[in-house]
Amino acid sequence: MKRKAILIESSNVPGENDLPGARIDIENWVTFLKSDLGGAWSGSEITVLRKPFSKEVKEALDAASDAYCFVAFSGHGRDGSVVLNEHYTAFPIIDLKPKGERGTLIVDSCRGSQDAERFYFGGSTVISVANEAIGESAALNASQGGITTFSRQNVVKKSSELNYHLFHWMNEMQNSSKGIVQMLSCAKGQAAGENPRSGGHYTSLLMKSADVWNRVYSGSKIHSTKDAHDYAAKLLPAQQTPEYSPSYLKFPFAVKA
Repeated sequence: MKRKAILIESSNVPGENDLPGARIDIENWVTFLKSDLGGAWSGSEITVLRKPFSKEVKEALDAASDAYCFVAFSGHGRDGSVVLNEHYTAFPIIDLKPKGERGTLIVDSCRGSQDAERFYFGGSTVISVANEAIGESAALNASQGGITTFSRQNVVKKSSELNYHLFHWMNEMQNSSKGIVQMLSCAKGQAAGENPRSGGHYTSLLMKSADVWNRVYSGSKIHSTKDAHDYAAKLLPAQQTPEYSPSYLKFPFAVKA
């Protein structure tokens, strides 16, 4: 099965405040996907679009229409759209969806009014706990501002041996139902949080869920998109309520050998 990851950030587009966390999200996605834990994606399977125009996004999605497509967007957004480099043109979230038979769309952006921005959590005990969970491992370390690497066993092996992480990922995908999973970082009317040194809170928690699952739970070789979302949803503060649909559909998010 072919697969393609399209990673999009609109962190610094005309007319909007800069979102450094959105840029970090994309770097973290690349690191995670290339790791064994993330499915051992190759560099040729990953396309990174920085502050793209609508045409670039559409072309990338069209080129991946014959593959399982993983799309992750981080940046500015409204209720039903995201902001690309045109700024004045709302790009509907529905148009970010993969065009193949199977795909995953993750959007880490606000869904409030035009003036809503991704915000930085800080202050309360609940929020501090969330920040600690987010910055602990899967993304940048929030307290030190440094990259937190995956454990050695999760680094892609440079050898001719069969990569069992990739094998299990592919096997699970082949046996999955057809459809498109949509994962939104917050509900309608809400703003999405980010840390300028560790990335979007929802995105960071998705990746952290894989690290926790890998270290703590040994029963299954597959950690699904739904598993990752449910982990993030439990740790995000109440002012950010992520959404997952359809609830019955899930794809491999992280794998064990």
